[in-house]
Amino acid sequence: MAKPGRRSAIKGGKSSTAKRDHLVDAAFRALREEGFAGASARAIAACGGFNSALIFYYFDSVNDLLVEALSRSSRAQLEKYEDALASVTTLPDLVASVKSRIHDDMESGHVKVVAELIGASSSDEQLRAAVFEQVKPWMEFTERTVERILASSGLGGLVPAARVSFVIVALFLGMELLADVAGDDEMVDGLFDSAHRLAGLLGAPPRNGAAR
Repeated sequence: MAKPGRRSAIKGGKSSTAKRDHLVDAAFRALREEGFAGASARAIAACGGFNSALIFYYFDSVNDLLVEALSRSSRAQLEKYEDALASVTTLPDLVASVKSRIHDDMESGHVKVVAELIGASSSDEQLRAAVFEQVKPWMEFTERTVERILASSGLGGLVPAARVSFVIVALFLGMELLADVAGDDEMVDGLFDSAHRLAGLLGAPPRNGAAR
């Protein structure tokens, strides 16, 4: 269920932006530390040291604020992935680059926030749509990256990049969420080590003139 609030006009200016950012910071911390069920207006206000009424001055509901916290974290993490993968052209390098980023995803609290909002969205259609909007840029980025790397590896056209990107994002989210719940970073490292070996085999040239 959505956590309702009232609509209020948002005023411009640096001071207003700073206050809004402070609200988003507090919401992210509350969601990371208390979970969705505990991230009430009162809990968020306690994290940020402000009156809970301020939330409804800038946001229509607590859910809107929580989604904004996810959105900001998602943009920051996606930018890091874009930088890390910009020059990657082979499957083994792709796996290595992603492995170097996944631990930051988890340590930053981003994975925890994603997990909480995905779980909460199962019974809230409006929240589910809002959370999926935050996943779309990752799918688009993955599709572009897959297309580039498959083409450079001579594997382009074998499968639709859009479908591959959906599977990759789904597997990636599932792996991150499971590792976060289990608290087992070594499991993630082991999976990426196996993926790196598989990527090397896929990218290797055929032996003895074997057909591609």
